[in-house]
Amino acid sequence: MLDMDLALMERPGMEHTAIKEPDGFADLPKAEQIRYLQALWDRISEQPEDVPVPASHLEVARERLEAYRRDPTQARSAFEVFDRLGHRRR
Repeated sequence: MLDMDLALMERPGMEHTAIKEPDGFADLPKAEQIRYLQALWDRISEQPEDVPVPASHLEVARERLEAYRRDPTQARSAFEVFDRLGHRRR
C-alpha cells in the first residue's frame, strides 16, 4: 500500500482526484498519520479564501439559513447538538 494511488470519493461539485500516498506514510503509527494530515490541513486552511467550496455545500448552507430565517425557534445551539450526538453513541 506504500506506493498505492489513493482515490478520493467522488462528490457532487468536486472533481475526482487521485493522489499518491507519500513514501513512508503507511509505515507511520496512526497517531502520526493523523498529526501529518492535521499539519497539512492547518497549512491549507491558513488562506480559507483559496479552499474551494462545492456548489452543493453552498446550496445546503443557503437552505439552512432560509429555514432559520423563517423560524429561528427551531434552531439549536452547537452545545445542544453536540450533547444530543454524544448521547446517541452511548
